[in-house]
Amino acid sequence: MAAVILASWGKEWKDEKLLELLLDQRVTTMVLEDEGEIVAYYCIEEIDEYLFISSFQVSKGKQGQGVGQHMLELIEVDGREGGKVGVELCVQATNEKAKEFYYYHGYDLMYPNGNNMVMRKKLV
Repeated sequence: MAAVILASWGKEWKDEKLLELLLDQRVTTMVLEDEGEIVAYYCIEEIDEYLFISSFQVSKGKQGQGVGQHMLELIEVDGREGGKVGVELCVQATNEKAKEFYYYHGYDLMYPNGNNMVMRKKLV
């Protein structure tokens, strides 16, 4: 999955940090593959009445093909089935493409958090 981050962002994320996130028992991780290759993944955790997306990555080669939308749909179904009132995430304040993606899918800007913006979608 570190390869997905490198391909998407051009930044190397050390496997140790990613492994720490994946091994956290409070975090649920879903990996999407295409012909045996990891093309996307997300990590979510329950925080009070919300599901929080702690990581959400789609490789550049799969962006714009509905993979991210499919992942959001899976997350939102999990939230509704789990009785959550909404889904929250943080997005870099300067990442206009990601913010537009989340706006398009019904997420609203809530407040700044350091260099990030917290976005939320109500499920109820």
